Amino acid sequence: MKKAVLVILMTTLVLSGCSTTYYLEGAEYKGKKKYIAARAAMHTRCIESTEPLPAPLIERKLIALIPSQELIYTTILTNLKAISPDYPMTREDLRYDPLYSGVNENFKMVVELIKRKNLYKTVEMIEYESLSIPEASVDTDIFHVVLATATNRNDRYYLTREKRGKLRIDYGAINPPCVHERVSFMYVTQCETFRDNLLSSLQTLALQ
Repeated sequence: MKKAVLVILMTTLVLSGCSTTYYLEGAEYKGKKKYIAARAAMHTRCIESTEPLPAPLIERKLIALIPSQELIYTTILTNLKAISPDYPMTREDLRYDPLYSGVNENFKMVVELIKRKNLYKTVEMIEYESLSIPEASVDTDIFHVVLATATNRNDRYYLTREKRGKLRIDYGAINPPCVHERVSFMYVTQCETFRDNLLSSLQTLALQ
């Protein structure tokens, strides 16, 4: 089953950008440029439509750790090799496909949503090549992303607090079963639904 999914994925990857079909929030886009433009518009729309709180709800600082784009490429290649060790996928293949080359932008959007909502007094974003989680303290919480693996197929978001330790943030079901579709981040789900789920869960955990 895994190999069958991989074949579908790789077949899509080798198609030319002008003939590949991409999906975002239930809509279909023909070609890379249209998909990239739609994704950028989605990010902007989702951030700008976020209703900020009149004052920070949480007086602590939040340090947000997200994976760098290069680490994302490395992780995707590792996952693909775990499914099919001999498949000749390269970093350049991933750079060519906007589903992969834009993953870091999706994580940046998540941090921007947190900033925009004004949940925390201060939000600092750090891109990591190797995840090293700082200690949470009485005045600092830690938000971090753990990338999906070949066996655990969902990216995981966590909030670490001095008071309660590491807590997983529930952002709802945005990932469909197909590997290729899943990487598109918002294959069917509206960005606002994802945003509301994530911010609500984060707020609940931060206040406990």
